[in-house]
Amino acid sequence: MISRTTAYRATVAIIWALALWHSWTSRGLFVDGANFLVHIVRQEAFFDFYLPRVFAMILGQIPVMTAVTLGVTDLHLLARLLSLGLFALPTIFYTLALHRAKDDAVLLAVVIAAIAIVFMTTSFFIVGEYNTLYAVAILIAVRLGTADRPTWPDAIVLLLLSLLAIRTYETMLYLGPLLCCVMLWKVWRAPGRPAGPSVLYLVSAVFMIMGMMVALNSVKHPHSPEHLVETWVMAADFWQNLQFDLVLVAALVVVGWALLKPEALQRRLPYVFGGVFLALLALSPLLALSDGLVRPLAKSQYVARTVSGLIIGGMIVLIVAWRSKLPAQLRTMVALRAPAASSRFLGFALLMLMAGLPADLFLTQSWVGYIDAMHASVQMRSGIIPVEDTPIGHRPHSLLVENWVLTSQSLLLRSKPSDGVLAPPRDFTDWVPFPPQELPNLGRFYWRK
Repeated sequence: MISRTTAYRATVAIIWALALWHSWTSRGLFVDGANFLVHIVRQEAFFDFYLPRVFAMILGQIPVMTAVTLGVTDLHLLARLLSLGLFALPTIFYTLALHRAKDDAVLLAVVIAAIAIVFMTTSFFIVGEYNTLYAVAILIAVRLGTADRPTWPDAIVLLLLSLLAIRTYETMLYLGPLLCCVMLWKVWRAPGRPAGPSVLYLVSAVFMIMGMMVALNSVKHPHSPEHLVETWVMAADFWQNLQFDLVLVAALVVVGWALLKPEALQRRLPYVFGGVFLALLALSPLLALSDGLVRPLAKSQYVARTVSGLIIGGMIVLIVAWRSKLPAQLRTMVALRAPAASSRFLGFALLMLMAGLPADLFLTQSWVGYIDAMHASVQMRSGIIPVEDTPIGHRPHSLLVENWVLTSQSLLLRSKPSDGVLAPPRDFTDWVPFPPQELPNLGRFYWRK
């Protein structure tokens, strides 16, 4: 059985090691991230084009904008700094949630499970602001769940987190009202209500509703109606994310067992059955040895981002309920109070996180190969280079391609003015931010090894 301290330290070490490694490999350039960096360097300013998500955008771009302001012109370094800002932001919030939950095995297990099920399986698309919102929501829930009454430290932290959440992501449409209700309930049920902290709790609740209104307005008046429709359609395709499927099924096996036979939580059997799916997850990179598409895929990660919000919502309810009077009335939660059961529950959550590491490392190494191949491709010749004439147009590199951003990515990887740029496939006719024939001038910014 694993101790709380070991699980806490191991999780923090894993998520920060991954954040630093992903930053070093410039994983933030995946899809929209490359477009972000092109705009940042050509304008030498924050790229904050979308007001409903502007707070998360600005925070994530602070490292790269600091370097640009200081005169850094190496696009390789700037890509790493953009990636660092994007990965560090949710990682900071998850770390704070882990620290707050570290004295309660069940709460700690839920936070680790959130990282394993949601963050690890959807964060290849790290430029997506949902990564930050889900981490913020978990941190708010943990602070609310572990607070007996409003205090100044909790109230100030909740106020700042709630302010950030106003303009971070559209799933505040339902996470906002949920967290608002939890805040109001905590104030109402508190044995003592100090005036100052209680007022800040109420202001935070108002901010949650403001976040909901911003999200509602962005859905009613989207930046791109076509993109919104595409997002809703893709939400039903979450099952295409193999990593997400396997870790979620493993969790559901244990949760279902806990609901039907709570006393079994003190034994190994539920975790053995759930562990079968974790073993499959750990071995999933081997599927890349075949030519099929049933394998960990970077582009499949963002199709699960919408349903992940519902999972985060369920975890918020569980976190708050666990520290209320409800556990005394539910057999499952009573069973989890036993030290043996809570320790096994925590150990399984950590196992979920570790089982996802091979797929994450496989995808990151695939990204390294993709970047190296594209850098070599733009050095082949000057001018516009059809992607079909490069290794990028063929597997395995083509599995990482989003056609609309190909030119932006290749533009960033040029080491000298005479390097070429990649053109999307000949049959691709959709919108691109920078057509190959109308390249923006990046001036003194070039990619350096």
